[in-house]
Amino acid sequence: MADRFYSVILGEHLPEQVTEGSSTSSEAIELRVADSIYASKIDVILGVKALLSYLETTETSPVA
Repeated sequence: MADRFYSVILGEHLPEQVTEGSSTSSEAIELRVADSIYASKIDVILGVKALLSYLETTETSPVA
């Protein structure tokens, strides 16, 4: 199984606008999920929630 890439372009905010692929799309916002964890959907979701929480509470604006 290969890594999965999820991306959106600037201004896209809806789930149906997310692009999923097996290689990078080089979009402004992209998440790579390694094939070693992809089989565990809950672990991916928990990791993404941790990233979101970090960006909401710690990261300065603009994101560097």
